[in-house]
Amino acid sequence: MQQKLWRNILLILLPTLFIIGCNAAEAAPEAQTMADERPPAPVEISRAETGNIAATLNYAGDLQPTQELMLVSIVSGAVEEVMVEAGDKVRAGDPVLRVVDTTYKAQLKQAEAGLSAAQANLMKMQKGPRDEQIEMARAAVDAANAQLRGITTLTDDEATVAAANLAQAEAALRLTQYEYDKIKWAGQVGQTPQALQLQQATIAYETAKSGYNLQAHPDESVLAQLRAGIRQAEMNLKLAEDPFTEEDFALIRANVAQAEGAVALAQYQVDNAVLRAPFDGVVSQVFVTVGSVASPQSPAIKLISNDLEVIVNAPENQMVSLRDDQAAALKVSAYPGQDFPAVIDSIAPAADAASRTFPVTILALDEDQKLRSGMFANVSILLEEKVGVVLVPRSAVTEVEGQSGVYVVSADEKTVSFRPVATGLSDDGRVEITDGLSPTETIVTAGLSNLSDGARIEVVARTE
Repeated sequence: MQQKLWRNILLILLPTLFIIGCNAAEAAPEAQTMADERPPAPVEISRAETGNIAATLNYAGDLQPTQELMLVSIVSGAVEEVMVEAGDKVRAGDPVLRVVDTTYKAQLKQAEAGLSAAQANLMKMQKGPRDEQIEMARAAVDAANAQLRGITTLTDDEATVAAANLAQAEAALRLTQYEYDKIKWAGQVGQTPQALQLQQATIAYETAKSGYNLQAHPDESVLAQLRAGIRQAEMNLKLAEDPFTEEDFALIRANVAQAEGAVALAQYQVDNAVLRAPFDGVVSQVFVTVGSVASPQSPAIKLISNDLEVIVNAPENQMVSLRDDQAAALKVSAYPGQDFPAVIDSIAPAADAASRTFPVTILALDEDQKLRSGMFANVSILLEEKVGVVLVPRSAVTEVEGQSGVYVVSADEKTVSFRPVATGLSDDGRVEITDGLSPTETIVTAGLSNLSDGARIEVVARTE
């Protein structure tokens, strides 16, 4: 049953297929005839070449200094001298400004004098006491001991002399008392020679008695006073031998350190009375004049570095192609046709929250210092470079039915044929052909829209 059904279907379709085939056979020569009758397409041609090509990422941005700093005077004072003007180039350490330093120099001298005094005191302490001071203190101890011994240790001769002195004084007192009593009995009293002699004899006796008693029977209060004198003399001797404690040395060393700090501060102020450039650069602006006041609160000079950089924003999908120290090139309108070498100096570790891009800092390697801050620069970052490859103009590559290719010109330059090719790197105007074309072949570079495989052409221009 099924075989009969299929047979019937074929019987119906065969006449139809026959008619279609006949029409197609008639149409093909007709189409070829129409193509042959179509006028040649005007084209421009060029020979494929061998050359070098690089893949790049392109950005744009303003050149700016790598360093920009407002210089201020560390010390306050009237400006005595301004050594630079706007536009001057300076090296790190060059003086650019000076303030009046008379007061600071006087303070330095005062601080140095204080340091000298503190150091002298320390040296004096370190040398220790003088020998004559120790000898004097030792002599005082010996004298105090001798005085005590003289009272508490009485020799026989000394006792005999003291007793004799007392007996003699007592006899003299009795004699004068007798003489005085005689005139007193006669009623002759008053200021007589006898009365004066009695008074003198009494004093002499009391003195001899006191001396005898002091030597023979010394008073305890006197002994205590003499022993206290000995102890004081011994303390004075010990102090003379070792006059300084560790606390004394610590204090004087602290005084020296304090004086050294005062000198360092004064020297710092004198040194910084001259303002110096912290890095190599160019003076951008000067804000002070001679006689005006410079201070840490007000800028004096604006300094920018000689080195320039461009900060561009790279999207996330390009970050895998970027790395530190990667080569780059800069173009500016002031120098058309000239590439300035550059290098990636740094890549931000995190994306900008607003733009979702990564700031990339590109350092210009401008040895001749032609570039200026504020210039607009086009930046090309080298990703890959190939040498000695087949290159064609970008306009020569077209697509036919999803296949990239070029139109190859015949030897007589009358017709073209479509040639599929494989492409590689490309730049602004050229494309690398990795397969399908040799550098000796001629291709169409303009007028491709009117072409098809086998089309006739008329060469209106050629590029050698």
